Amino acid sequence: MHGTTFARPEQTYPPLQIQIINRALRDAALAPSVNDALDCCADALLHLAEIIRAEVSHG
Repeated sequence: MHGTTFARPEQTYPPLQIQIINRALRDAALAPSVNDALDCCADALLHLAEIIRAEVSHG
């Protein structure tokens, strides 16, 4: 991940979250329609929210 700059230097993402985001962007770019692209992004956001919710409930 060389050359990546985050908004805040202390802001880092675990590999799973990066994989989810990258997959969503790839799937959205290859989606046959705008609505399908939006669905890809929405699914990824829901998945990320589930992960964060689980982390918060364990912390």
